[in-house]
Amino acid sequence: MTVARPNIILVFTDQLRGDAVCLPGAPVIAPNLDRLAREGVVFAQCVSNSPLCVPARASLMTGRLPREHGAWSNAAGADEHGPSHVRNIRDAGYRTAVFGKTHLWRVGPGGRAGMHAREMDHNLAAWGFDERLEVNDPIGTRFMGCAYTDYLESRGWLAAHQEYMHAWVAEIRDGDVKPWDQQPAPVPEGEDIDSFIGRRAVEWLREHIRGGEGGPFYLQAQFTGPHDPYDAPMAWRNRYRPAELDPGIATLPELPMPKLIQARLERAPSLTAASTEQRQRWRANYYANVSLIDHWIGELLAVLEESDALARTWIVFNSDHGELLGDHGLWGKAAFYEGAVHVPCIMRAPAGGGAPHGGGGRVVRGLTEQIDIPVTLVDVAGAEPLPSGLGRSLRATVESGTDGDPGKEVVLSELFGQVMLRTHRYKLVVRLEDHERYQFFDLSDDPQETRNLVADPAQQPTIDALIGDYLLPLKRRTDLDRLARYRAYVRRTGSIN
Repeated sequence: MTVARPNIILVFTDQLRGDAVCLPGAPVIAPNLDRLAREGVVFAQCVSNSPLCVPARASLMTGRLPREHGAWSNAAGADEHGPSHVRNIRDAGYRTAVFGKTHLWRVGPGGRAGMHAREMDHNLAAWGFDERLEVNDPIGTRFMGCAYTDYLESRGWLAAHQEYMHAWVAEIRDGDVKPWDQQPAPVPEGEDIDSFIGRRAVEWLREHIRGGEGGPFYLQAQFTGPHDPYDAPMAWRNRYRPAELDPGIATLPELPMPKLIQARLERAPSLTAASTEQRQRWRANYYANVSLIDHWIGELLAVLEESDALARTWIVFNSDHGELLGDHGLWGKAAFYEGAVHVPCIMRAPAGGGAPHGGGGRVVRGLTEQIDIPVTLVDVAGAEPLPSGLGRSLRATVESGTDGDPGKEVVLSELFGQVMLRTHRYKLVVRLEDHERYQFFDLSDDPQETRNLVADPAQQPTIDALIGDYLLPLKRRTDLDRLARYRAYVRRTGSIN
């Protein structure tokens, strides 16, 4: 038996790599995510459709690839009047709300000094959110206003916060980046940006349930972490022993090396020279932010349990993209290595819908991708399906009680006019228009992606077959006008982002 018109909560993080939580050997202390995994289904090979904030979030909203929605970088968002799974769910009778960082609108890759997020509230309304409380990304809060900076200002903490953010950006610009030395947020414990988001989401959920407003709800809690800077209070960091953490992949990319990768290595030499001990401290700081977010997931679960609403609520957990954490000498995202494109995906159905009554605790290892999530959500809500895309609903897999879903033959990730094609065995990165080849990995022999075989003559027939079988049929899905505008933007500004 399934629950008719269940509530839905989507918990969405920023820059959380897929191997950090809820898989064997996962390093993060996250009891509430572990609970969701025990009572639900973990999709162990979920791929972000773009390893960058805006394109990935546009794919989550629309169920479309970047080639379709046209957001190729952080410089411009997708069309808020185009497809939207949130709008469809709202129109099916749901009360929709979002708290946190949406990154659905842009006024350039770096924002505009003095702008306040409330100026773009109409954008979130157009996407379909009835209730909205938006924060900027943490780095953007140093010069742009939002609900969180308003809160800091009212408490007298804004100047310290902005000084903290300016210092981190100065490190980035100088290339002397030392994430292992990142200090906690300069605000009282529990007043950091993710606690602000978590607290507001919990308050809304409690008030909505107690108010008995009728009808189901769809709540998005969009946390800014664990995106840098790593600002979790020291109490959360003290849960980790850095010396016990895996320092990651120290091997630098070998030639032939894509120009974008080479440029990134040259911009941050401090990272390529990081010691094992520094890389471990870096990871402890990062994992602490995830544990902090996990605490607020627990608070959301507690509200649901207080009111018996957990038995009629779907909970989905995902992230826009991963974080390289020094793998291959790189940090952040914007590359097609697994650390950046592999994201966590957990789905917990209400009791009676496969989990937790005997169907929970399953790990599905078939390939899935981010555009499967909005298709699943409209299916769960009984809403109007999204326009034809490549996403597929995972609802039946979650409710089936089995883990035999083979997944997709291929999943895709796109950014800066490039496309990554991934099968269970191979990963290929090419330029979108002409399929110029940049990277090719045999993941069965080289799971850490240390050997780029793109120039190996023996691999050319395999690469040709992958392009012919999977990429050429996608040409008709490309919005050529949006792609042309992006290419013109790159030529005009000299920036790919």
